[in-house]
Amino acid sequence: MPQDFALLTLAAVGGLLALFGLAFFIRPRWFFSWLKGTFAILLILAGAYIGLLALDLRHYQSLDSMETIATIGVTKSGPQTWRVRLERDEQPPLDVTLRGDQWQVDARIIRLAGPLSWIGVPPAYRLERLSGRYVSLEQERSGERTVFSLGQDSWFDAWTLDQEFGLPFVEAVYGNATFMPLKDGAIFDVRLSSTGLVALPGNQQAREAMEEWFPKAG
Repeated sequence: MPQDFALLTLAAVGGLLALFGLAFFIRPRWFFSWLKGTFAILLILAGAYIGLLALDLRHYQSLDSMETIATIGVTKSGPQTWRVRLERDEQPPLDVTLRGDQWQVDARIIRLAGPLSWIGVPPAYRLERLSGRYVSLEQERSGERTVFSLGQDSWFDAWTLDQEFGLPFVEAVYGNATFMPLKDGAIFDVRLSSTGLVALPGNQQAREAMEEWFPKAG
């Protein structure tokens, strides 16, 4: 797969930089100046950073413009209680119970910048969470909240580190779909571009729910 090859290339570049840096320590006579030693350490650090970045991106999927990345199916199971099925490619379906009047999916998006963008690793995404929301402000404050994690933890989290400290050659973006109405029998397509998530109706029930909701919201 193109993404797998690009990630292997990224990891290989990191490994070569680290090995090239270690070579300076193997041959002490190469150290004619303090500058060479500093350069070697910088190479090792750069190689380790690129290698860790490649490992972290294994938890993400390649992003093509406006592709459908998930479908949401809704079944009513009680007052403001819904059985929601989230289906994704190459992963088992996720069945959860959401409470409220609307649902939302959030995602992380990572783009490589600067010299690393030349390797050809495409923007990558990772679905982060699925949540429900009440329309009533009072219920939203005091009612039972339902939030389900969709992401896989990584001990080296490039997205979080870039958000907090700003990593070199990485652009971390947070995307979320607009809150969509929950309606019995509705199916929604979740699509993702390089700027965020979009939820579109996938059947008549979903279209009717959007027609009922958005005029009121406006």
